[in-house]
Amino acid sequence: MFEASPFKLNMFQQCPRQYKFHYLERLGDIYRKPRPYFTMGDHIHATLKDFLSIVPVSERNFSKIEELLRQKWRRNRKGFANREEEKLWGKKALQQVHWFVQNQDISVTPLMVENIHRVELTNNIILQGKIDRVDKEVDGSLHIIDYKTGKMPAEINQIQLYIYALILSKKQTLPPRKASYLYLEAGKLRTAILTISELDQATLHVTALVDRILSERVYPATPNPFCWNCDFIEICPEREEAAKIIPNEDELDI
Repeated sequence: MFEASPFKLNMFQQCPRQYKFHYLERLGDIYRKPRPYFTMGDHIHATLKDFLSIVPVSERNFSKIEELLRQKWRRNRKGFANREEEKLWGKKALQQVHWFVQNQDISVTPLMVENIHRVELTNNIILQGKIDRVDKEVDGSLHIIDYKTGKMPAEINQIQLYIYALILSKKQTLPPRKASYLYLEAGKLRTAILTISELDQATLHVTALVDRILSERVYPATPNPFCWNCDFIEICPEREEAAKIIPNEDELDI
């Protein structure tokens, strides 16, 4: 069985050689580097999880969410070049969780928060993924919410949302009707209304991509605007070409 996740599929599409280094040669533990934006993103996700699943509604306020964030931060402060850089990222994190408290419904009781799911999509594909949050709507349908702590891209790739919807459609009797990216830095919610036709198209997309992965033999390196963020750039055969490309820091998926 091939195990497919949004992260795994996206990596192959972005650069087959990166996929080979990570999943086939398993070099991640050797070359992985802590990065400030990932540290910040992890802490915000963990903070929002506890805020909505552990903290009583009556205690949900600015002070409590800031307390949770600081607790998470103290446990992992990796990836920052110095204290000044850490302060800058810490300020960004505080701004994002403060915006959440001020602008979102903090009385909500999610059906699920950061649950890890595994379902059989076909007889040879397992879909897996960790969904940040699932709310049960008034009409009984499900609303998938995925937090994003980076900048909102000009063009939004919704395949991650559709994969999450496929997972829930296999596991839950209640149908997923909406799926959203909540961009915490921009303060924007981008929602897709899910239809059976779109879920069928997502299934075809995943199966076709898995077929490509399984039939790949060369795993070419494909220089792109995200090479600057690749853990394997120092061993990449195309690193000189990659160095010529203008980095795209605005659309990093975090």
